[in-house]
Amino acid sequence: MNLANEPDHQELCNREQRFFQQAILEDIDLSSSMEDAVNSLRIALACDEAVKTKQTILL
Repeated sequence: MNLANEPDHQELCNREQRFFQQAILEDIDLSSSMEDAVNSLRIALACDEAVKTKQTILL
């Protein structure tokens, strides 16, 4: 798999900051992005709990 054209960590941060700035300047609704972020965090926390307790965590 060739990843030569993939952005590095700093470029990903730059893109995220540009998008956030655009959302502020253009009053873009970020509700959907917020829901996705919260769901991602729920999954990550459930994974952590599953590893610690060695039990399946239902979401």
